[in-house]
Order: sequence, then C-alpha cells, then structure tokens
Amino acid sequence: MDVGQTIQGKPVFTGNVVKAQYNPEEEAMYKHNAFIEALPPIRSEELVARMMRRQPAYHDNERHWAAHRRLQAVQTIANFLEPLPIHLDLEQRFSRMIRNGYMARNPLSAEWVKQLRSGFPNIFWDEKNDDYVPIIRSTAAGFTIIGTSGIGKTTAIESVLSMYPQVIIHTEYKNNAFDRKQLVWLKLDCTPDGSIKGLCLNFFQAIDTILGTNYYRKFGHSRRTVDELLPTMAMLASALGIGVLVIDEIQRLSLAKSGGAEKMLNFFVQLINTIGVPVVLIGTFKAMQLMTKEFSQARRSAGQGDLVWSNLPNDEFWDFFTECLWEYQWTNVPTKLTQDLKDVLYDESQGITDIAVKLYMLAQWSVIGQADERLTPRLIRHIANESLSLCKPILDALRSRDMTKLSQISDVYPPTDELDKFFHSAVERVRVEGTLHTLRNQRKANRNSDEEDNPVLQIAKWLITAGVEPTLARQCAVKSVEHYGTNYDLQTAMKAAFSLAMSGELQAPKKSVEMKQGQKKKRTKLENIYFPEDIRKYVADGTEKGINAFQSLTEAGIIKQADEFISKKVKGTP
Repeated sequence: MDVGQTIQGKPVFTGNVVKAQYNPEEEAMYKHNAFIEALPPIRSEELVARMMRRQPAYHDNERHWAAHRRLQAVQTIANFLEPLPIHLDLEQRFSRMIRNGYMARNPLSAEWVKQLRSGFPNIFWDEKNDDYVPIIRSTAAGFTIIGTSGIGKTTAIESVLSMYPQVIIHTEYKNNAFDRKQLVWLKLDCTPDGSIKGLCLNFFQAIDTILGTNYYRKFGHSRRTVDELLPTMAMLASALGIGVLVIDEIQRLSLAKSGGAEKMLNFFVQLINTIGVPVVLIGTFKAMQLMTKEFSQARRSAGQGDLVWSNLPNDEFWDFFTECLWEYQWTNVPTKLTQDLKDVLYDESQGITDIAVKLYMLAQWSVIGQADERLTPRLIRHIANESLSLCKPILDALRSRDMTKLSQISDVYPPTDELDKFFHSAVERVRVEGTLHTLRNQRKANRNSDEEDNPVLQIAKWLITAGVEPTLARQCAVKSVEHYGTNYDLQTAMKAAFSLAMSGELQAPKKSVEMKQGQKKKRTKLENIYFPEDIRKYVADGTEKGINAFQSLTEAGIIKQADEFISKKVKGTP
C-alpha cells in the first residue's frame, strides 16, 4: 500500500498494480468472467487473519537497549493491528460484494453468454434469435459502516482493500486479445468543505492519480453540475471495471451545501443506481442523520446490511486485544498485565482501540529513561488526563451511552501533533538526562584519573598499606615529593618517604585525651615496626647484645669484606 499524490492536501490511498493471472472459480456464476477470475482466490478466515495482522518486530532483549532507542521502538506500536471477528466479517463482505458486483458486468460478450449458461442452466434461451441475451441485473449495492471515531474503521477498510490489487492489467484472456485496465477498488474521502460536487471532482482526480489519465481536466469544469457529472462517473466506472467505490468521512458532508437531507439522499441512491458498482459509505455516528429508512432499505437489497462498528465491550474481546497489545513493551523492567491495568485502560479509552494504542504508547514514553519504568494504573490515568483532553467529549458520551451526543460529535482522534510533541519531549528528556549522566561519569573518571596521576596520593597509599599511620604517611609523601621536585623517580621517592616514616623525624599527631585532675600523663612507648631484612632490626638486636652497628651488620652479611670487590689476579702481574 502506498499514498500517491494529494487531493486538497490529503494523500490518495493507492494499491498495487499487477498483470492479470486468472484463477478458475468454483462458483458457477463466477466462471467465464475475466474481472472475477483475475481476483485473488476466496480466502479462508485463518489466512485473512494472518494477512491482516500487523505485529511490530519485537524481542524481549530490546528492553536492555539505550533509552533513546527504546523510545523510537515504541513508535512502531502505532501500526499494531490484531484482527477481531468484525475484521473477518468485513473481509467476507468485500469478497462477496466485489464478485457479485462484477457478476453482471462481464467485459466480454461471448464470455458473458458462457457465464449465463453456467450460472443459470435452466434459464429460457431464444435459440432462433442469435442476438438474444437474457438480462441479469446486478444486485450488489454495498453497505454503510457507522462507528465511533477512532475505532479503526478506516484502518480495517484499508487493510481489506490492500488484500486486492488496485489495478489489474489484462492483455489476453483464453487465448483472445483483451487489452484492458481493471480498477478493482477506489477509495475517496469527502472534502473538508462538505460539498457533493467536491466529492464528484475527487473521483476524477483520484483516477488520474492512479492511472495517469487526465479525466479531471476533461470533465472537471466548474460549470458542470452534480447531475451532469454523475453520468460521466458511471461511464468511467463501467469502462474501468471498478469493483467497489469506498467513500470515507461522510459525516463531513454538509446538509446546507448539499441542498438538504433529501437531496443528499437522492445523490447517494442515484450514485449507486447510476454507477452500477457497489458503494461503501463510512462515517461516524454524526452521519446517522443521513441514513434514513428509505436509503437503508435501498442498500440492504444486496443482503449485506449496514455495519455498526462501536467501541469494544469490556469482555473477552477486550482482554484478547489488550493481551496482544501488552506484548510490545520496551520498559527496562516488565510490567505484568493485571486486571486493574485492563480496567483502567478500558475506562480511559472506552474500548476505542486507536485511543488505547496511543495511550499505551504515551505511558511508555513517559517512563522510559526514568528511575522507575513500571507502568501503573495511576500513571495511565494521569497520562489520559494530561494528553487526551480532546477525546473527552466522545469518551464521556460513550460512558453515558448518550447517542444524541455521539451523533453530534465529529472525528475526535488523539491529535497527531500532540503525540509527536509528547514523543519529542520524551526524547529530549532522555537526551538531557543521558548527557548529564555522561558528564557525571566523566567527572568521576577524571577525579579517579587525577588521583592515579598524583604522586603524593600514590606514595601515601603505599605507605598506609605498609602500616604507616595515614596522617604520617601523607606528611612523608609530601616531604619526599617536595624534596625530589618534578624530576623524580617514583620508586626512589617511595623509598625516601618510607625511610622518613621509619626515622621518626616526623611524628603523627597524637590523639588528645582529656585528663582527670591530678592524673599524670602516662607515656606510651611506640613499638617499632620492622620489615623482613630491615637493617634497623639488625642494629637494634646488636645494641641489645652490646655490639656496635658495624659489627651487627657485618655478622648479618650486609657489610661485605673489602677483598670481595678486589680481583685476586691483578691485570699485568704474573
């Protein structure tokens, strides 16, 4: 599916263009009809459900993505569609309607005779008159879909239409030349100004966009009236083999600009009868004032019946929808779908699926990147009050089941610009918080780096691990670094600091103890700390034995004999 050029600022919904491939039909009355046999085969409900389902790509490990990536991922929920029974019913209606509409419009006269003989084997046939062909009138008149704004009518219709190619190019049928373009479906939107003539002109513009023709320039003269345009539309509908005409947003049509309800009613009846193709009208409850008893009876002649598409009830269908929707969750901690969450989501959306999807997106955007990313009923209510205020009239009318109010409300969707604003606000919040987090980490890293590069801190830490009191360790480290200045070797400075600490030249500050009156201060002799192979230990042990330092160090093997450093054989002597 794609959107082509715009008509009055709105994109034209367009579909695929394919070459004809004919599928033999089992239904007798569908046989020998190129328009019908070029359609995709009639599909089962299981296949329809698979084709309509729109599931965003998702894996649970995406919860660990960075916040800004998860915010983008939430955006994909907007395309979520889980088929419900009403979607399957809608597809079956279109399947029957398009085929029945083509049934009496066989593009090849010879094949039309075969089609009639196949479909009506007992029909009277005047064998004496070669030109005689029984007349079979088409009964495909379409139907109307009326439903709550935002319930997903347009999305569902476009999903069904997308199952059919929009344009089928015929070149040959049963070994006979057949050069024809078949326009299977055409979807129009009523103009914002609400005029019927604007809708007719849209018909020509849309065909030009899809087929590259210039019908609008030929027939769209401002002097032409609606009554003059309708026969031209019928001619094109027949020539192009239009299978169904879908007219959306019929609540926009203005009774005043259309000349009153009776004239508008006559237009739709004439449109169906004149064009001779199924017509599907889509609108909100506001359009119900257009749907008089006479017009409803005219459409029900095809046996389709109107389709009222209201909000989902809070039952097993709602549970199924929310359970499917809830799977697409990008918060860093999973939030289990509880009954309270189902009920709150229903109360704040009133079963309007489009609002429920948007509300779920807004809730995730509001918490991603926060300290707590859990989704709660209170959060959903807060988001609904803050961001869905424009939807309040329709939600209140649905809560009270006030059909009068519903019929007065036009389209009320969660405004796209507000959703975009909320999304970009969440992105900016995550960006700012992420930047601040980065700066904090950099500051911390720089602080740790400064500590690693500071020789005083390095030497002091090393002394402390060697058992030197922290304050004394720092004093010795400072003295050592000051002594060697910038031209120092760290190992040399560490040895000098250690020697200074061991020398006792610097004393660690002693803790002051409050003395009682008359109490004499007791001296405490500090015990020396020696390391293995510490020369001070040898000297101290020698002092206790009454021998001097030289002798103690000599006995310990620290002081070597002089002859160890003199070669026993002097160079140049015999």
